[in-house]
Amino acid sequence: MSTVLVQSGTLRVGDALIAGLHYGKIRALISDRGTKVDEASPSTPVEVLGLSGLPEAGDSFMVVDEEWKARQIGGVRMQRQR
Repeated sequence: MSTVLVQSGTLRVGDALIAGLHYGKIRALISDRGTKVDEASPSTPVEVLGLSGLPEAGDSFMVVDEEWKARQIGGVRMQRQR
């Protein structure tokens, strides 16, 4: 579970996400009040379930079209880090 702050656009359940070295498909979004939500708009902090791991504090995140693209980007970032 990772907490993110949406800066622009809308984050929705089912979106493919890349955050730092980690990727995944959003399985659930939980608001700062502890309730499940279907989407998060700008300036909204939410907890994201579905990432492959825990990103570092301050890592930016980005929504991509398909989960395989997020997986590919995560793999490239992991190779660069080594």
